[in-house]
Amino acid sequence: MDREVAMHQMAERFQDLYGKAMDAVEHAPDGQWIAASEFVFRDVFQQLMKEAYEAAIQARIDAQSAADKAAFSPSGPSPRRESSASQ
Repeated sequence: MDREVAMHQMAERFQDLYGKAMDAVEHAPDGQWIAASEFVFRDVFQQLMKEAYEAAIQARIDAQSAADKAAFSPSGPSPRRESSASQ
């Protein structure tokens, strides 16, 4: 995955989740702003952190898979590789 694409996707996801967190503050009753919203904020940002880390790891996996495919030779490994692998 392209880094810029991933950054854009996570920025959009941040806006969605931050909107939910802000809704919790806006709908909290007077005198309970913190009590009624802090766990929503915590949960939202934990979810964002989880999704961001998963996306970063998946991008690394995808990049590695692409590199492995690029290194694949349809004729099989070279004799030099086979001899060094057996040593």
